[in-house]
Amino acid sequence: MRRMARLLSRPRTLVTLAAASFLVADLVLILVIGPIDFAFDFWCCYQQAGERVVSDPARLYAWSDTYTFRYTPLGAVLFVPLVPLSAAAAAWAWIGAKLVVLVVAARWYSRPWDGVDRWLVVLAVITFPPIVHDLVIGNVSTITLLVLLAVARWPDARGGVALGLLLALMPKPHLVPVLVYVAIRRPRAFAASVGTIGVCVLTGVALFGIEPWLQFVGTLREPLERTFTANIGFSGFLGPIGVVVGVVVGAAIFVVGVLAGGSRGYALSILAGIVAGPYTFIHYLTGSMVAAEPVLRTRPRRLAPFPSLLVITPLMPIWLIALAAVIRGSPPAVDDSARRGAVPDRPEAGR
Repeated sequence: MRRMARLLSRPRTLVTLAAASFLVADLVLILVIGPIDFAFDFWCCYQQAGERVVSDPARLYAWSDTYTFRYTPLGAVLFVPLVPLSAAAAAWAWIGAKLVVLVVAARWYSRPWDGVDRWLVVLAVITFPPIVHDLVIGNVSTITLLVLLAVARWPDARGGVALGLLLALMPKPHLVPVLVYVAIRRPRAFAASVGTIGVCVLTGVALFGIEPWLQFVGTLREPLERTFTANIGFSGFLGPIGVVVGVVVGAAIFVVGVLAGGSRGYALSILAGIVAGPYTFIHYLTGSMVAAEPVLRTRPRRLAPFPSLLVITPLMPIWLIALAAVIRGSPPAVDDSARRGAVPDRPEAGR
């Protein structure tokens, strides 16, 4: 047992486990899920939303069995350039645009590493299974990945503006704890987020009127009224009681994160949102790559849960809790902001 424990604690073994896990998951996503759900989320509504927001904004949230647009009226504007294309061409153009975003995020993510390690980290980000899943189904989580990384790298007003833009265009419930964390630990960034959201909403109302925005607010109730077959959160295998379990566990992780502060605290706020969500799709886990980043930089031996549980779908919530525990128990990473003189998190009271 000791020999096995030593073997599993070696960085080379952990890297091998992660690579094997990623490869297995990616093959399943591309070869099995890909032919069934390729660009599913895109074809359901994105191109249609771009057409409706231009021709008839009042119909933007007139849902049907094949149309369920869930982002804001201003978010629909992002898809207007795809309207003249055929459905297939638009889907591939959307995937191409997200690949550009992913490459930018991967290169930015890898900057703290040097030499060969930097390129290995780029490869790890690009092949991270939740990211591959997002590319396959055509969702927006790759954009969320870039924004969460921006908030990590820019703890000042720039990160707040990035988060505010995302929330004003493509809000997700698991981003709420991130915004609350920023409000508590980074007041200047929070003010920038709120200001950005306010400007975007006022601009959207001026362009499309108030009615589409009121209809959008009404859509926020819909996810709670249906059963998601792809749910990998606590409620996915515990039923309604899982919603309560997720909220309690997520709140606990969030409180620990607020108390910790710094890159680890921000990381825990990301995980808290994913755990606490009443439903969780695989592509939501793109944010866990940003959450794991400070841990990856300090390279603790306790990182074993990160690759080994990832491909076991029913254990996703357990995997997130294990990752949260590893992040909290790891030594703090040197924040990029500290190296560049940016404004860090607000110090804890009494320090």
